[in-house]
Amino acid sequence: MRRLKRPLEIEIKDLKMLIFDVDGVMTDNRMIFLKDNQEAKAFNASDGFAIKATAERYLKYAVISARNSEVTTKRCTELGVGDIVMQWDKLEGLHMLMDKHQLLAEQIGYVGNDIPDVVVMEKVGLSVCVADAEPELLPFSHFQTERDGGRGACREVIKFVMESRGIDLIQVYRDGITTKKTS
Repeated sequence: MRRLKRPLEIEIKDLKMLIFDVDGVMTDNRMIFLKDNQEAKAFNASDGFAIKATAERYLKYAVISARNSEVTTKRCTELGVGDIVMQWDKLEGLHMLMDKHQLLAEQIGYVGNDIPDVVVMEKVGLSVCVADAEPELLPFSHFQTERDGGRGACREVIKFVMESRGIDLIQVYRDGITTKKTS
């Protein structure tokens, strides 16, 4: 991840929740509409692994998307994303999540790619934009990923947070396998 100019006032290891935008962060920002109003999106499998391996045990996850999407709900549910918020006013979505989980803004990280994300990014403790984010987001971001949205950017952020705690994703995976065998 590339460090940007915005001052960081928190310890990364103290984050309790990561929130992702969907289109342009978890996907490559393309929307594919099929016949009968069906929608298709391409989610990155390595992002999915990192979310699923660390969900609840290490971090809470949420998405805030300005678009209602059954595809998003299905994918996020199977990954263990605890909260799926679909509404245009993303700041209201952030406040709802803070109230629900009794979190302060500085305990939350957010990953975005476009102007509607700014209202959340300027409030939370850690703001990250993806490599192919709109340039207007750079002043509101603490870091920028090396990877584009939909190409492993979520995993890059998760790995960054886990490493700040001295936790390696390989060990997370091994521990998860062991836990499932003994359960």
